[in-house]
Amino acid sequence: MANTEDFVFQSQVEHQNKTHHLTLTRWQLIWEATSKQNASGSQATEPLLCHDTCIDLKEVIGVKPIKIPPKSSTVSLKRTHKVDENVPYCIEMQPIGPVGFSVYVVIRAGGHKWRCKQTAFQCKDSNLCQQWITMIKEALKAPVFNRPQKLVVFVNPFSGKKKAVRIYREKVLPLFELADIKVTLIETERQNHARDLVKDSLDLSDIDGLICVGGDGMFSEILNGLLNRTEQDNDVEETCSFDPVPPDIRIGIIPAGSTNTIVYTTTGVSDVVTSTLHILIGDSIGIDVNSVNVDDKFIRYSVTMLGYGYMGDLLKDSDSNRWMGPKRYNWSGTKKFLANNSYYGEIKFRLSPNNDSSPIDEVKCVSGCETCYRARENVNSRLCDNFIEHVDFSAGGADLDSSDGEGEWQTVIGKFVAVNMVTMSCSCDLSPAGMSPYCHLGDGCMDLILVQDCSRIDFLKFLMRTAKGEERHQLDFIQMHRVKEFTFRPLTEESDLDSISNGEDMSSSKIAKLKRQTSKTSVWNCDGEVIPHPKVNVRVHCQLVKLFARGVEDLNMTEDQKCKTCCNPAFEKL
Repeated sequence: MANTEDFVFQSQVEHQNKTHHLTLTRWQLIWEATSKQNASGSQATEPLLCHDTCIDLKEVIGVKPIKIPPKSSTVSLKRTHKVDENVPYCIEMQPIGPVGFSVYVVIRAGGHKWRCKQTAFQCKDSNLCQQWITMIKEALKAPVFNRPQKLVVFVNPFSGKKKAVRIYREKVLPLFELADIKVTLIETERQNHARDLVKDSLDLSDIDGLICVGGDGMFSEILNGLLNRTEQDNDVEETCSFDPVPPDIRIGIIPAGSTNTIVYTTTGVSDVVTSTLHILIGDSIGIDVNSVNVDDKFIRYSVTMLGYGYMGDLLKDSDSNRWMGPKRYNWSGTKKFLANNSYYGEIKFRLSPNNDSSPIDEVKCVSGCETCYRARENVNSRLCDNFIEHVDFSAGGADLDSSDGEGEWQTVIGKFVAVNMVTMSCSCDLSPAGMSPYCHLGDGCMDLILVQDCSRIDFLKFLMRTAKGEERHQLDFIQMHRVKEFTFRPLTEESDLDSISNGEDMSSSKIAKLKRQTSKTSVWNCDGEVIPHPKVNVRVHCQLVKLFARGVEDLNMTEDQKCKTCCNPAFEKL
């Protein structure tokens, strides 16, 4: 039940050829048939006590007038008596303005897809109709809904199957116009064009979000440009040990690329309309971001995956076959699987201090995730402590490390087919469960997956179980850890031979063979971009950026958890 303080506006309207009492509050649009009010004895001024249906304003997209044509296109002239020249004519006037309006609202269309549906109301005159439209639009602009008003949209015309521009014009732009959002459109012309614009020249002072119509690569460009710009504006030097300042602008992604991992992981589906609706209604979720350092020098930010060995070799090979389109990944993946290369390396990692959290704990990250919420609360608590202690934030930014302690450092030395690190589950159409199904979007941790030297059959088992979302930790050549930071270096120095052999005496031929093997190195696949330097250090920053998303909704929600009115299946018929 809403408080009387939440009341905004009310009147009688026609809905589905019946008279209803329509009420607008700060949170909902509520209507009830007047016949039911009279039968129950409820007062017309208190329709919130009992109602047929309501719409949560949080999920209202927009409101538009209905164009109802007059009964006649011309002014009709009628005589009140028989034809008589002395009797004056009577002029019957018709309404000239719209007397109805439609409210467009988000509905669940199956799976995790969202769609837009409208419900119509008719008023007694055009003045009342316009009043309703104005009132609803003003209610949607309330700060509590945090809806964007001005956006900059980047479209990559070469993304995926080169359909991004058409997708934007046919599916995205009409929804932006419905929500009265002002849009500045930029079509990118080259690689890193979006990053350079955001970093150096784009005016960010009067916009509410940056939107990319493309794939994960374009999102990575905008992310890096925005974070680079934020650190510059706050005089923070990006070093191997700095704590970045979080930007106050959200990023949105509309899937139109070869891979749409971030969209799938944050919404549960790779769907253009669904992603657009998340942007329109102002959804917001914080995600972890990694800073990647090479030879103690900051290189870039990452949000999905870093892969050394198989994933790095695959990406490097696929870059030379871009003419093949998305099929190049399958081609290069098959080649590198058959090659079955492995690489020596030393990995040092700092475990998460939360002993109850691990990559195999079977706790999935969903919308309203408690794990991510507690991580954010820990961050806020330390920021308050820093403020009380008069820490100079401008000198180094705010510490967004969500750990409750340092965590234990461990070292693993060996020969690896793949070293993978993910900051989110990395779900996609080909692998709905993702590379690490229980990885969280905003817990301030990374999942480190080590695939030690193994046969092709064993590695195929790992790949198949990953694609199907099956358990992999039971394979004896797999290690999985939840970490806060890690460092990798290849074992290419002659002094590393003792570490590899564990001090064992070796013949000259065996030493020569080992030297040849250790001289080989791979590259890193960092969010779809090649980092050629094998020695890296990676640190995670808890919920550093916000996306226009809410996380994957739990489709197993019970009826007791649903709103008795707003989740009423009867509304689907409206």
